[in-house]
Amino acid sequence: MELYKEFIYVTNLNLRQVESKDLPALLPLFAQLGYPTSEQALNERFIRFVQNPGYGVIVAVLDDQTVGLVAWSRSHRLISDVTRLHIEALVVDAAFRNQGIGKRLINFVEEIALTLSPSLVDLTSGLRRAKDGIHDFYKNLGYKNEGHMAKLYLRKELYE
Repeated sequence: MELYKEFIYVTNLNLRQVESKDLPALLPLFAQLGYPTSEQALNERFIRFVQNPGYGVIVAVLDDQTVGLVAWSRSHRLISDVTRLHIEALVVDAAFRNQGIGKRLINFVEEIALTLSPSLVDLTSGLRRAKDGIHDFYKNLGYKNEGHMAKLYLRKELYE
């Protein structure tokens, strides 16, 4: 089956707000996303993250197993009246991909964005993920980086 051409939708999927007790189950997901971490470090980041107004994390649970997550942050833009929701992390366990779970997680964030209209949802996806078809997944959901609004992502990491 070609990636994203046809979904086998999971009907018994539950999306809910993440809780501290969920964090150990998120460790393999963060590793699959390319950001392995310890439970202690994740817990510290989680506490800081969810304390911010407009920030959130939702987990996808299938038969009592955490199979995915989406995290987002909200900001107000100085250059326009548009509210920005930035997807900070989106991952579905490799064993559960191509079942519509990632799409349901993205749709959840988009539904929040619709309540904040005018709004936009954006994300970054590393070049290393292109080979896995992740960029095609986003494009098929209407996300693009082209035309007069195309972006060049630059960053500078600073350490003491």
